[in-house]
Amino acid sequence: MAMRLQLVAGVEVLEEWADSATQAERNVLYEALFAIGDGSVFLIYDVFGDPDDISNFIILVKADLMVKINVQRAESAFEILYVGTLDDDASVAIPEIAAEVEVDIDEG
Repeated sequence: MAMRLQLVAGVEVLEEWADSATQAERNVLYEALFAIGDGSVFLIYDVFGDPDDISNFIILVKADLMVKINVQRAESAFEILYVGTLDDDASVAIPEIAAEVEVDIDEG
């Protein structure tokens, strides 16, 4: 059974990213956020756990766009921590994820 989650924090992170994003980028990210909310994100997107914090997840929205969230299971909620590319934030650019993404891109 999928867990439904409500966005409770991180809207300012989303708004800051959206200021410089194209309409197409905003559209695909908003679709991913809806998938997070309705619990279908694990069926549609590549989702990676954060080895440093088991409540954080990195969702690869498309090859050059990702969102990092914190899931608060007890509250059925999530928070947006980061939106951008793997290269934008060194703390988010986990080498294993970057390597796997490159493999997926090369295969596609």
